[in-house]
Amino acid sequence: MIHHGWRVRSPLVVATFALAGLLAVSAPIEVIGATEPHPTATVQPDEDAALIAQGAVLPPGVETDKAPPPGDVPERIGPADPSLMGIQSDIQPDSPPAARRREIALMQQAGVTWVRIVLNWYAAEPGKGRYNEEYLRGMESLLDEIRAAGMQVMLLVLATPPWANASGWQHPPLRMRDIGEFVGYAVRRFSSRVGHWEIWNEPDWHEFWKPAPDARAFVEMLREAYAAGKAADPKAVFISGGLAGNNVDYLRQMYALGARPFFDILGVHPYVFRRSPDEIHPHTRNSFNGIAELRRIMVASGDSRKPIWITEMSWPTNRRAPGATGDWAEGVSHATQATYLFRAYEKISQEYPFIKVAMWYNLRDKGTDPTLAYHNYGLVRNNFEPKPAYAAYQRQARALGTLVAARP
Repeated sequence: MIHHGWRVRSPLVVATFALAGLLAVSAPIEVIGATEPHPTATVQPDEDAALIAQGAVLPPGVETDKAPPPGDVPERIGPADPSLMGIQSDIQPDSPPAARRREIALMQQAGVTWVRIVLNWYAAEPGKGRYNEEYLRGMESLLDEIRAAGMQVMLLVLATPPWANASGWQHPPLRMRDIGEFVGYAVRRFSSRVGHWEIWNEPDWHEFWKPAPDARAFVEMLREAYAAGKAADPKAVFISGGLAGNNVDYLRQMYALGARPFFDILGVHPYVFRRSPDEIHPHTRNSFNGIAELRRIMVASGDSRKPIWITEMSWPTNRRAPGATGDWAEGVSHATQATYLFRAYEKISQEYPFIKVAMWYNLRDKGTDPTLAYHNYGLVRNNFEPKPAYAAYQRQARALGTLVAARP
């Protein structure tokens, strides 16, 4: 499918496999709709003595691989808020304990403020009104661990259970009231630990909204989730499922269908393939600068008071596989990933004050195949070895914190 420059090898299809792998940890979800077969990710055993012996925390200033020279990653940027710094982590309640502790320590050492975690509806509510206490208690423990490390969590509600739609987890529920009731339950249960909730993921992309995107149905989902969530906790904050790229057409549809009262923050995923944050692309959806157009639509729709959160952004470091074609067949070098990461946060802080949080996707590579994009988004490799981007993220967080501390 080609739509506004998006091809089937887009980062969104890649993200489908990434999140599918995460969801499969907690429930036996069968991933369907793949554009091509992918090998199973190779995960380093948690009990690997050599890795564990290295320690969980990256010492300040350490750089591995071939980090860009200091001149390529500036130490200071314009005024911003350290809460801008967020990240997606794939840890779940049943993640191996040592790996979980290590990811939390790496995020803390990097200067992460916000962590995006999937709340797997499929795993949490295996039957209507029947809740998986093992999963939910495990989530409470996980949230407590992250919060104890000084970070806040946003929960992404995702994955339809079979009783709500037997067609598969990427299909929306047949009755939107079902997800609303689950969100109400989850907010009541977790409100002492979590105040921010993202409703679904990339609803404008067919890999997450099967069989095809439906803005009217998504607005109905937002309405049910928002009403039930606010009834459970009026202070809860709701982020609309991150749009796949700067999808201005879909946002216009959302507003035309009356979405405005049903979200507090607009979620966006400005993936731009191998392009830099400054490169202009003729399709707004494929240009990082397209965020400004989304903002113009919000203002024109009377929503200027609402912020935008980038709940995913990234440049993967995969190499081109033999015969691979398309925009996402090849990622960027490790040095370029670090440079683009720093520039993206710099650009956001200097040019887009309406963006309050920007989350990198993701902390740790999902596998070890160097030719698969969805194995290579991380700031650290699958074996926890930091890439240059980790040091760039760390410098960025320190710069923001230093600037805030220096203000009168």
